[in-house]
Order: sequence, then C-alpha cells, then structure tokens
Amino acid sequence: MNDVQLAIYESICEVAGMNTDFEIGFDVLFKFMAVNPDSKTTRQFIDYHIREIGAPRLEDGRPDFTYLICRHFAVEDWVSQEDVEEFMK
Repeated sequence: MNDVQLAIYESICEVAGMNTDFEIGFDVLFKFMAVNPDSKTTRQFIDYHIREIGAPRLEDGRPDFTYLICRHFAVEDWVSQEDVEEFMK
C-alpha cells in the first residue's frame, strides 16, 4: 500500500471500532476490511474511495467516509465475490 492507501486503511480500522450512523452492513464491512487488509474487497473499497469519491478528508486530515450515511448496503455492491463467503461468517 502507498501512503494514501495506508492512511485510508488506518481510518477503516478506526471506524471499525466506532459506533457510526451507517447502515449496519457498512459497520460489518468496515470490521471485515479491518481484519482483512489484503482482501479484494478492501483493495476495491480503498480504490473506490480514492477514484470515485475523490478521497474526501475531514478537517483534521483523516479520510471522510460520511458519504456512506444514508447509502443502502447490499453485499453484492460492496463485497467482492471472492470474499463473500468469508464476509458472511
């Protein structure tokens, strides 16, 4: 991981231990990504955060995931097919 990707992953780990306003599926997703840093799901989420969302940051410079608030969580949209079985455990 490069420095930007690592900062995003570290924030994923931080969010995984917090109470959020996300749908419960996103909370599970963040916990999954925190313990599976090399999964395709984690790599794709980090890429999505950078390329599609523009890597938004909070005022303190940490990655901002608030765009997920009010988004619908569907496993098929957020979890790589190869990770679904492990995610569902």
